[in-house]
Amino acid sequence: MLEAHGMEVEMHRQDAHTLALTIRIFGDIAYDDFRQMEQRLEQQLAEMDSPRIRALVDLTGFSGWEARAFWEEIRFTRRHGDDFSKLAIVGVNLKEKVMARLVDWFMLSSRVEYFERLDEARAWLDSDEP
Repeated sequence: MLEAHGMEVEMHRQDAHTLALTIRIFGDIAYDDFRQMEQRLEQQLAEMDSPRIRALVDLTGFSGWEARAFWEEIRFTRRHGDDFSKLAIVGVNLKEKVMARLVDWFMLSSRVEYFERLDEARAWLDSDEP
């Protein structure tokens, strides 16, 4: 059974082709939480021409995955991994750092970086650096 858990998700268009996505995860990621975020994101992407996503994922409160959520995330990454231009993952321990490296392997056309501070992650996302 999952303890307190959830995802805070913010999305806004920076321009006609760029979607800024911020996700803060606390506790375990539940399947229903992930599907709700995924459906909102897919709706935004469907309304855009050649979308590119700049995402910040804050895992500092992350505990783990519900098994169905983990498999759904893998399916999502396979479908939309190429839509991401930059992905900043923020964590506080080795578990999040390893997760960032795994995500980087699956998102070949995206830049994925791991940070331990939110301000550094935001600065990198906002920079013109590829």
